[in-house]
Amino acid sequence: MSKYMSFESQSFANGELLLDALSDVGFASVIQGKDIPLEGWDKREKHAADIVIRRSEVKNYHLLGDIGFRKTATGYVAVIDDMDLDYQLGRDFVTKLQSRYHEAAARKMAKRLGGTLTREQVGKTIKIRVKF
Repeated sequence: MSKYMSFESQSFANGELLLDALSDVGFASVIQGKDIPLEGWDKREKHAADIVIRRSEVKNYHLLGDIGFRKTATGYVAVIDDMDLDYQLGRDFVTKLQSRYHEAAARKMAKRLGGTLTREQVGKTIKIRVKF
């Protein structure tokens, strides 16, 4: 049986950078608002989020439910169906999204400083350098 999981310990402080990171991983079509209901195959449990990616908009995966991000005091936390993590997105989806989030923050800083950003991947390690 599937259920929505929240990742309270892995939050995204800045909504704008989160949207950039989502776009980087292929989720450009998002809905923003307050307490938007998440739609999933199980209608018994009601969940809501402030940034939502509708499963019908995701073409690369056959998701069981929407992907959501709920605003908390520490930032946005992911609300994702556990079966989507197991069988479609991968258990490391939130970690990969965090890497893209930090890269988006570095891009923003490089732009503000008038510099350039270089990205290098060595094995599983991603090195981001800002030159100005």
